[in-house]
Amino acid sequence: MRVVETSYLRGGEAMPADLYVPLRAKRKLPGYVVLHGLTRTGRAHVGLRTFARAVAASGHAVLVPEIPEWRELRVAPAITIETIQAAVRELHDRPEVDPERIGLVGFSFGATQALIAASDPSTAGLLRAVVAWGGYEDLDRLFVFGLTGEHSLDGVDYHIEPDPYGRWIMLGNYLTSVPGHEAYGGVARAVHALAIEAGELGAPAWDAALDPLKQRLRASLDSVQRELFDRVAPPSSRPAEGTPENRALAHALARAALQTDPLLDPAPYLPRLRVPALLAHGRDDRLVPFSETVRLSRVLKDRLVRCEITALFAHSGGARHGLGAIGLAREGYRFLRLIRALLHTL
Repeated sequence: MRVVETSYLRGGEAMPADLYVPLRAKRKLPGYVVLHGLTRTGRAHVGLRTFARAVAASGHAVLVPEIPEWRELRVAPAITIETIQAAVRELHDRPEVDPERIGLVGFSFGATQALIAASDPSTAGLLRAVVAWGGYEDLDRLFVFGLTGEHSLDGVDYHIEPDPYGRWIMLGNYLTSVPGHEAYGGVARAVHALAIEAGELGAPAWDAALDPLKQRLRASLDSVQRELFDRVAPPSSRPAEGTPENRALAHALARAALQTDPLLDPAPYLPRLRVPALLAHGRDDRLVPFSETVRLSRVLKDRLVRCEITALFAHSGGARHGLGAIGLAREGYRFLRLIRALLHTL
């Protein structure tokens, strides 16, 4: 397997990308475009590279496009369809790739955006399948989870301490669009800086290494903004609480985000999806709750190839431990079944 640094054209501008291909190929290869999420490392994310190498080693070409807005932790959904279409066309036109056997894979924020893009007829015409790992079905539920850790499914309530990275990105992008919070730019900039720093350090967003920066950022705010900052970015020794105030802010934040960027809402697009979809999620994910992928599977049931909720992996470091030998074997089999489905979808 080899990695080639290449590019794709988006709006007439060459954007960097990595192409993973087997060392020897006797025939044209099926290929996947793989999207990174909202991460500072972009296409260099260690987990993403491992995944791309594994898929390429199985006899596929894998193109990982750089999405600069996402590396800056700016949501920018308006560029999503254009970006994905450009990357898919680049892979489609590669001489070593079979243009009839191309799929799209999205992780985290990129998962739901991949589903939205794949529902567009001009993108769907180039795709054989779409894979969404760790996506969401409803933005309001996602934001409530990010600010409270609460989610539910089929009448069962769940709670897990959410990764603060998610709420920092939410607030950094949309806080000043919330009515009554237009003057809270200081908090928006502060939490965005925290998310950037976590990405630069390669540290979990709940790590104590971020506490000194929190203290400096807090000191730069006035007393009114400090109250909100303390709710959403407390010291690592004091996890954020699922207070009624945080819950109300989550609902208001989701409304403002959807008003600003309607493409964050997958609901109008999911029924239009015509290509087969494969869904996966980590059960203990602390950025996006697993219940969101279960809901996606129900909406996409007519196009669903497989949906797996695994306890082995979560894109926020929340994978379960203590499964025991039998549990690990069961989850390992489930994961292998998922990967087998992915590799045979094309």
